[in-house]
Amino acid sequence: MSPLKTIILAILSVAFTSTAQAGDFLTNFEAGKKKAAAEKKCMLVKFTGSDWCPPCIKLDKEVFSKKAFKSEVEKDFVVVVLDYPRTKKLPAAQTKANKEVAKKYSLQSYPTVMLMDSQGKVFKSISGYSGGGIEPYLKALKSSLRARKFQ
Repeated sequence: MSPLKTIILAILSVAFTSTAQAGDFLTNFEAGKKKAAAEKKCMLVKFTGSDWCPPCIKLDKEVFSKKAFKSEVEKDFVVVVLDYPRTKKLPAAQTKANKEVAKKYSLQSYPTVMLMDSQGKVFKSISGYSGGGIEPYLKALKSSLRARKFQ
């Protein structure tokens, strides 16, 4: 394979991976903002440590991985999952982009779920997860969305 083809394939691989999806959710913050603006929706951005953070793993297992949650949450939000693994390797471009977003929003703990408008302005931040499953989680998200509309 020629060096040019190798470079092109590498670039396409990074581009595809950075907009790839985690459990059918976006993994690219900027792509999420664009989609939210186009669909006139808010964003739900989940900051997770998928391979080391017990509450993150529990939140994914009990809520985010469920089809019922996905179909319901996507009625109101564009969901972006930003991962900060310790052993699993992400592409360098994605790791860098995720770190920049975490720094921008002064991320303090995992998991953190931030509800934002399509410009990235946070209107609710939820840290941690102690259990409960889909129904109470969706109820809290919808309550936050309703409260935002009255601000």
